[in-house]
Amino acid sequence: MDETPSFKIFTDPSWRRIISQSREVFNDLHQNLETNSQTEIIKTETVNLSDQCLDANQKYIDIIDNELHIISADNENREKLQVMLQVWKLCQIIFIKSSPSGTLLTDLQEWYQTTNNIDPMVQAIFSSNSENTEKLHLDDKYWICILLAVAQGRIDTGRHLLSFYPIDKAPVVRTINELLHTMPNLSTHSHLSLFEFKAKWEYWQKKCVQVLTSENFEGDDNGGMQTICKLLCADESTFLSLKLMFNNWYYMLISYMSYANPTFNISDLHMSIESGPFMKEFENELDEFDAIILKIFEFDVDVIVNECVKLFSNNFFSAHFLNILHLTGKLQLKSEIDFGSAFREESRLPIHEQHLIEYSLQLLSAAWSPSLLSLNQTAFDYLLKCQMDETGIELIETYLERIPLTEISQSEANKVFYIAFQYGLHDLAFSIGRVMQMRALKGRQYGDALTWNAKIKDCSFGNILADKIMEEFFQSNDLKLLDLTESLVKEIIYSDRLIFLNKYREFYRLAYLSSKSERTENLKQAIDLLVHLLQVPNLIPFKFKKLVFFQLHDLLDQNVFNEDQLFSVLKSIQLYENRRRFLAIRPISGEVHECSLEDENSEENKWKSLFEKLSGKIAENFVQNKIEF
Repeated sequence: MDETPSFKIFTDPSWRRIISQSREVFNDLHQNLETNSQTEIIKTETVNLSDQCLDANQKYIDIIDNELHIISADNENREKLQVMLQVWKLCQIIFIKSSPSGTLLTDLQEWYQTTNNIDPMVQAIFSSNSENTEKLHLDDKYWICILLAVAQGRIDTGRHLLSFYPIDKAPVVRTINELLHTMPNLSTHSHLSLFEFKAKWEYWQKKCVQVLTSENFEGDDNGGMQTICKLLCADESTFLSLKLMFNNWYYMLISYMSYANPTFNISDLHMSIESGPFMKEFENELDEFDAIILKIFEFDVDVIVNECVKLFSNNFFSAHFLNILHLTGKLQLKSEIDFGSAFREESRLPIHEQHLIEYSLQLLSAAWSPSLLSLNQTAFDYLLKCQMDETGIELIETYLERIPLTEISQSEANKVFYIAFQYGLHDLAFSIGRVMQMRALKGRQYGDALTWNAKIKDCSFGNILADKIMEEFFQSNDLKLLDLTESLVKEIIYSDRLIFLNKYREFYRLAYLSSKSERTENLKQAIDLLVHLLQVPNLIPFKFKKLVFFQLHDLLDQNVFNEDQLFSVLKSIQLYENRRRFLAIRPISGEVHECSLEDENSEENKWKSLFEKLSGKIAENFVQNKIEF
């Protein structure tokens, strides 16, 4: 396959709707099959499998058909979608609905009628002659409409138009109308066996030949009546003479087979193509679409899908159609296809998986533009169905690894993270989280950094982040920094520093932001919480411990400390001093540098003042309670 071109076509609104709806059908089909497989329904009822796949394929067709009713006539995608619809409908008839011995007449006539609809032409005739229907038969398009209706098997339409031809001018019109009226129909004679229907058909066609050879066609000025009779008799030369009316060989072939052998199957159709004159009649006018139709009739799947990829410039059709054939067990190919994909130089994957992969890569090629992450998710759904050697998962991981995290928003990165996590790529998800938390920290976006850290439970970075937030807080007294942990209380238990950060937030709110009515009670709770924080070994980072002690300076004046709390604070200060002297002798990286907000002399004076105030409070407590040594 050629190097994948730009698939910006998939970003077109009409294609986006088709892709989105087709994805739903694809996922529903596979989910239903997996559910049924687990309950062993499919194993015993293969008809159910076939019905589900046929239903899914029809939904794909309906999606394209509905889109053609929505988009404007000048939409650049309209022509290709129309061709795709024709191909898909025909493939459904030949590959999915039919059996090797099954008759094709009804389905192929319906395909002919829908892909070459004569209703607008018929309506135009009636519209232009609405005031004088007696002259309807004089319209230039009158006979061409009748002949097309007969050729397509629309007998009721043909008879209706024929009823406007004056009987007194050509009495043979009654005979032709009677032949059309009595023509055997497969759908209305479904109770008959094929042998019985053939006998009935041969008897009727002998009448047609008899009328052609013995009836007087006087008054048939344009030869229309006689031409109708020749069509009913399956006169080959008459079909060839109407080349301009049929416009292509396959419409002519279907019409001819409808009268020459109405019970024809795929083998009969193939033989008629090889031995009949219809292809030769159009041999100088064939294009790539004709080649695809021919290969459909020849049951040549591998050539069909490759030609469709070239014609439609993408693998949308081939991926969905081959997947249906695979699920129904009808995927029989003459050869393997080698793909020159950016991810795999050479592949021996099943053919349907190769097309699923190529379609997915085309979606990904169109999708990044990070704002189109829905296309990425769609592509991943298809890749997950490529199960040989876990190829789909490998491609998803490779693609996610290549996303430039420095160039996307936080919400987009969040989607990428959850996609990786959803598909079990936990190492990749952790790596994405680490990159994004570092990016947020460098941008001083502490909330985002904390959210990413909580997702991946990165303890070491959580400690660094907590230190950075505390340092910023002590410098700015911005309570919003502490409030960052409020919604993550349960998620941050993996980091002592983050736990301290959250508890310090609780202390600060109780101590300094309480209402007057609650202040005394809240102040007691705040002091109790702070004393407990000081008692837990190594919970408060050494670099912030002195600043935490300084919070006691004003609180000691509130006279809410009890005796045990005062001694506990004193003991904590003594332990801090011991640790400080130890670090002066034997420095430990990360603990030597203490966070300082004032110059050394001012801070030392404040420290002495705190110690003196605490000592005074203890002495005062001794006196008040008459403590004896």
